[in-house]
Amino acid sequence: MTGVLALLILLVPLSGQSLSVAVTRAMSAFGFAVPAVERLSDGALLALAVVTAIVGTWSWRRRKDRRAATMGAAIGVVIAYAASEGLKLLLAQSRPCTRWPAAGVCDAADFSLPSNHAALAFAAVVVIAVAARGGWLTLAALFFAFIVAAARMLEGAHYLHDVAAGALIGLAVPAITAWAACRMRARRLGHGH
Repeated sequence: MTGVLALLILLVPLSGQSLSVAVTRAMSAFGFAVPAVERLSDGALLALAVVTAIVGTWSWRRRKDRRAATMGAAIGVVIAYAASEGLKLLLAQSRPCTRWPAAGVCDAADFSLPSNHAALAFAAVVVIAVAARGGWLTLAALFFAFIVAAARMLEGAHYLHDVAAGALIGLAVPAITAWAACRMRARRLGHGH
């Protein structure tokens, strides 16, 4: 129910345009004032990838009780990316930079819904949360994931609903695969006794 309400808020027209389009247009205009805006999302995503690899490796070596969940979440990152890419091809929504000037380079040949950057960034947050068991590192990762999503809007590459959909995919898929991996591990250990 909450998801449907959020979707309606993003997409229902308000004074001729949806909230998503209005917010995206404003952020895209602001993007011209942000130095090196095109590097912001990729830099934050790279930082998340490095931290995810470090935390995942640390967890794998030191927290054997977290191995199944961490591996499940990591597999979920790949599945989330594939799902995001598949949906992007299926939905075939043009990027906002094809409608108005944008600060970033406009890749008009690629579609925008959902955002792969947001899917990967928020999926990394799940891996870090699972491996590190929450805490300040997860909050820092979440901050960087929001930077990735916002920067994609500042560049003019994505609408607000694109990054919201990408974030949802990125959070849900690795969480589900981590949960499934834990269930499989529990069943396997249960059958061993």
